[in-house]
Amino acid sequence: MSARRQEDAWALLEIVGAYAAGELEGEEAREAEQLMYDRLDYRRLAESYARMLVMLSTLSIEPVEAPEAIVSCAVRRAYVSAFLRQAEHVMRALVGDYIGALTLYLGLRPVRQ
Repeated sequence: MSARRQEDAWALLEIVGAYAAGELEGEEAREAEQLMYDRLDYRRLAESYARMLVMLSTLSIEPVEAPEAIVSCAVRRAYVSAFLRQAEHVMRALVGDYIGALTLYLGLRPVRQ
């Protein structure tokens, strides 16, 4: 998509969104209505914007709280993840030291000074 077409698409999204939010007045509103009258996909875009605005306004009115089970599950997963990271770090260090000592013992690597 060319830069000009992309700018036009963003401008169209802005116009339709502003119309759906009730932010346009007068001539701008009539132009937006004409665009939506001419093209079915623009009309559907405006309807989806309107539905989204209704959902957002509903969410802003009602407090959203996560159930205790979800919160405790997330906390448990965080603890398990932190434990596994630490265990991986310890195991990686132990295995590395063990392999280093084994190669030194077998004489496969000279002693560092």
